[in-house]
Amino acid sequence: MIAAYPRAATHAPLDDLEHGHSVIIAARWLLVAAGLMFVLYRPQSTTELTAGVLAVLGIAAANFWLHTRPLTNQPVEPLWAYMASAADLAVISGLVLMQGSLTSKAYVFYYPAVLVYSLVFPARVSAVLTAAVLGFVFTRGIGDGMDERILVARLVTLAATALIGWRYRRVEEQRRERRVEVSSNRAVYESESARIEAQEDIFYGQIVCITARWCIIAGSIFLALFHADDTGAMERSLIPLLILVAANFFLQGRYMMRSPANALLLQLLSFVDLAVITVIVMNGNPEFFVFYYPVALAYAMVFVRRLALIFTGVLAIGYTMVAVLVAPGIHFNGDEETLAIRLVTLLGTTLLGTMYWRLQRTRRPRGV
Repeated sequence: MIAAYPRAATHAPLDDLEHGHSVIIAARWLLVAAGLMFVLYRPQSTTELTAGVLAVLGIAAANFWLHTRPLTNQPVEPLWAYMASAADLAVISGLVLMQGSLTSKAYVFYYPAVLVYSLVFPARVSAVLTAAVLGFVFTRGIGDGMDERILVARLVTLAATALIGWRYRRVEEQRRERRVEVSSNRAVYESESARIEAQEDIFYGQIVCITARWCIIAGSIFLALFHADDTGAMERSLIPLLILVAANFFLQGRYMMRSPANALLLQLLSFVDLAVITVIVMNGNPEFFVFYYPVALAYAMVFVRRLALIFTGVLAIGYTMVAVLVAPGIHFNGDEETLAIRLVTLLGTTLLGTMYWRLQRTRRPRGV
């Protein structure tokens, strides 16, 4: 059993920004590359094309300037970083406004954007930005008459993505504090560092898998109960979910008791999560694919990059087959762009999660 980490004054408030800003820069380049590609693909009007290209190029220019700061040994000013992320969200929101909340393809870019600032920025800044995103999505969804189930799914998964990012950052702070504690016996620690880190990745990281699963459970129960008028269908939906609830309570209890679940169990349950989401999508709820984002992210935060990419690859192949083969399906009349954007942002979310994971593995706390 791994002992709990004590609190220690080893973490400066802006350390995460200093060490993690490269993740935000990478996410912004992803937004620029994907955004430019999709803006140029079958534009609906010259106005949309002009606005989209100018917005993407503006983000690229700002990101280039921010990218050169660390390359020239100049610190990134926190205020500039916050303003740049707020501008990213404003551009995504502008594209959503142009396309309409019901038909917008751009809203999925919120997921990697919400992830990176939750990992890097101070909690208060992250909370403000997340509240702004959720408020905009809610307001536009209500204003456009969006199906309440779809609106709730988007709000829940965006909030879960922010929560997972913030929670994982806290886990990494605790791990660095632990390294300070054991620095007096560094020789022993370094001789066992690979084994210790592998165990810590599974134990301390599993809380994000548990969080992602609660997100799926909440959304699935809401879907099963909302406007339900068939008790038989409700029972068939709720019984498997109650089993999943019991399993997640079991994992949550073991985590709180400092008795970690093993890697195999976490991997099996993660694939069960994928299966549950896929069944929901296949049963006439295509917009519920958004639950893939927190699940893919949580897996990338716990397991090494190779396993995370395999997991996301399985997810992408499965979702593509469902999108193509299950009614209404895609007809390759422009709707393939929507599928491509979703796959790119899912893969991007995984890669950004693993990038942050790798940065934390090479990071040392102050004083060690």
